[in-house]
Amino acid sequence: MRDNQTWEELKLHRSAWEKTLRAEVERRGERRKEFYSSSGIPSKSLYTPLDLEEEGMDYLRDLGFPGEYPFTRGISPNMYRSQPFLFRIYTGFGTPRETNQRIKYLRQLGVNDLQLAADLPTQVGYDSDHIMARGEVGKVGVAIDSLRDMEILFEGVPLNSFQRVSTLFNSLGPIALSLFMALGAKQGIPVQDYVVDLQNDVLKEYVSRGTYIFPMEPGVRLCTDVVRYCAEHAPHWYPMTICSNHLNAAGAGSTAATAFALANGLVYIQDILEKGMPIDRFAPLLCMFLDEREDIFISVANFRAARRIWAKTMRDRWGAKDPKSMALKITAYSHGGETLREPLNNIVRIAYAALGYVLGGVQFLYNASFDEGLSLSSEQAVKVAIRTHQILANELGIINTVDPLGGSYYIETLTSQIEKRILRILEKIESLGGALAAIRQGYYQSIIAEGASLRQRKFEKGEMVSVGVNAYRTEEEDPEPLFRMNQQSEEEQIKSLRTLRRERNYRQVQTTLSDVKQAAKSGENLVPPIFSAVQAYATVGEITDVLKEIFGEYKEAVSYL
Repeated sequence: MRDNQTWEELKLHRSAWEKTLRAEVERRGERRKEFYSSSGIPSKSLYTPLDLEEEGMDYLRDLGFPGEYPFTRGISPNMYRSQPFLFRIYTGFGTPRETNQRIKYLRQLGVNDLQLAADLPTQVGYDSDHIMARGEVGKVGVAIDSLRDMEILFEGVPLNSFQRVSTLFNSLGPIALSLFMALGAKQGIPVQDYVVDLQNDVLKEYVSRGTYIFPMEPGVRLCTDVVRYCAEHAPHWYPMTICSNHLNAAGAGSTAATAFALANGLVYIQDILEKGMPIDRFAPLLCMFLDEREDIFISVANFRAARRIWAKTMRDRWGAKDPKSMALKITAYSHGGETLREPLNNIVRIAYAALGYVLGGVQFLYNASFDEGLSLSSEQAVKVAIRTHQILANELGIINTVDPLGGSYYIETLTSQIEKRILRILEKIESLGGALAAIRQGYYQSIIAEGASLRQRKFEKGEMVSVGVNAYRTEEEDPEPLFRMNQQSEEEQIKSLRTLRRERNYRQVQTTLSDVKQAAKSGENLVPPIFSAVQAYATVGEITDVLKEIFGEYKEAVSYL
């Protein structure tokens, strides 16, 4: 219990200190400047235990201990002392043969969590020879048309040589899952001996990245079919990472983006529950991809607030009993406002962004490369990104203590303030009828548009500083890209695809595609028939076309609240 006399003395002392501070500012003739976090929360010059009292915080209720409800301080008792965060790298470009060489290079550097970047045609269900894919094949990721491409991608690289292998495929989760399962079977590796991670979150595509294909309800079904299948057949995999990253990048800001992602997650959870699977059967398989790009303290507080909200929601709303259902696993991508100009500065930005995520308790961390503003990442830049991981995990003493920022007056106050803001946005979404209704009514879009506009205005006014770009700028030529694409990649990929179509068993492909169509009509889980189609070397585009016949395509409405 606190000593009330001491507490009153602290209040008097703070009041006197603030009076002295104001007098000092006036004596120097300084204009009193207001400071705000990236989430628009006013930042005081000093935080004390009084701020925690004003927030109504209780240690055991709101903080607790690491590895215990409400998991504010982390999801495991010993945190990185037992298991450092995974070193993840996002890679993929050109043809599978080209990316295979990069994968082998990454493995040599010590990467233990590999995420494949698929090119845009693949992500939206077009084969490389489709007219809509022209000029985009292999440009922002590797072209993946079929199981044959996966075999080439991982030639000489067993799937279990990494702790996790993953990709995005947000609109085509069953295809992505099937490609990895089929490859594992080809390599003779049992399901229990490797781990697949999928982003598999389509809802944010409708308001941020735009790689949607089907209307929202069928889109949700494809995502949840993957989760249900893995819960039954591969419960150690990660079949869904609910994503705030792209929502923030689009303009939402990290607080609103986290709220949107949580609301999207509620849609997936409700869909699975309505199909008869209990919460503790699948909730431990879910993760979140959180994001903050401007403020290291917001990074930490955002993680803490998200874990607390997730734990309370799992227990109080859905009735979860298993602590693993309540302990939110977090992925993060260390951006730092990477710039085209003076790209070596990005090394510092990325390292500090990664530090914020580690102090916040991330499980799966991947770092941007310093040259991403110029081109696809060069080997040199990728090596620096990986070494940044490894320095954080092995030097500087960062992992020696569990939750070293826990109890910071500023961090805990900020965590409480962010939690309240997230909950207010969630209440607004619920009042609109949930995430699907909020998207249809343009609520997400209006917040994103307003945030993007505000971000740009702040940059133009110099209120958001980018060193070397809008502050401390020098006159110099923009650097040349360190990595250059093979201009023949698209032609080579199309040639490979056409060879596959000649060599495979056409009748078997048609039979399996017919099974996919029937499953789409009947409502049964789509993973088994799509898995069979993938094993028969049906292409991503062929499977997608069958699903389009049944589900149709999403047409974006232009409507804002």
